[in-house]
Amino acid sequence: MGTFPILLTLALDAASAIAQDPGIQAAQQATQAAQQANDQAIRDAQLATQSAHQQSMQNTQCYRCSAATPKFSVKPGTYSSAVTVKIRDASRGAVIYYTTDGWTPTAASTRYTGPITIDSTTSLQAIAISPYGGRSRVATAVYTLNGVPPTPAAPQSGPVGPNPAAAASASAKVLLAKGTAVPLVFASDVNSKTADVGDKIPLTLAQDLKAEGVVIAKRGTPSVATVTEVDRPQMMGVPGEVFFQVDDLQVGGTVIKLRGTAAKEGADIEVKAVALMAVPVPVAPFVHGKNAEIKRGATFTAFVDADTFLPPAD
Repeated sequence: MGTFPILLTLALDAASAIAQDPGIQAAQQATQAAQQANDQAIRDAQLATQSAHQQSMQNTQCYRCSAATPKFSVKPGTYSSAVTVKIRDASRGAVIYYTTDGWTPTAASTRYTGPITIDSTTSLQAIAISPYGGRSRVATAVYTLNGVPPTPAAPQSGPVGPNPAAAASASAKVLLAKGTAVPLVFASDVNSKTADVGDKIPLTLAQDLKAEGVVIAKRGTPSVATVTEVDRPQMMGVPGEVFFQVDDLQVGGTVIKLRGTAAKEGADIEVKAVALMAVPVPVAPFVHGKNAEIKRGATFTAFVDADTFLPPAD
């Protein structure tokens, strides 16, 4: 009976000595610190993943749910005479913007303020922007009028006749007024998959440009635009988009400042739940929208930014 207390006392003394040993204490502390650091790294990774997922869902929800898709009062199709179209949106306080030239509407496009008369073949596109800044899907309707050609994307200046400046002095200059329409054509493809902000886009003059009845720039004169924003396709079917602004037209040694912006959006893919083993499964998170594409040969109309005096073209 007397031996057990002695052994217990010796064991406790040994354990105390081990616990007090500096080397053992340092090792235990290092092990605890490593374990705590590892646990913290796991927590940080989990929080980062959760935060990224929440941000992705918020972005998608903002794009999808902030404003309803506008509705047209007249169904797209073929008509024998002009039609009057009203645009409505179910979102409270939403503002509608639209285009009729084939470009994707933005907040810089024409604001809808009343019925639109379609008197030639036209692609009508509209978006709604909520009071919180969120944008709807793009609504598109093509109205084909029998016997009526499509609305030209760029104003036509008419056939070019003899240059009236031929008999004038070679040093004479004519005024290219501010606001003059400048029809342009894209000289290369642009795609939201490869485009980056700041990229330069080559364009050319679509037809001879006149001022005061005088040709001052010939068809094919180079112009340039700049990519101002690029959005890649996202999950939930969100499409890619490219925004650009036209910079200038280069006529001989003169640079004519231009103004004009537009955007192009890819196909917006509707996503729905599908049945898998009798259980509805949302496929939306796995479906991406299409990239935006501006094809070579697409037309766009810019405008002269300031009065400019130019000599007649040679």
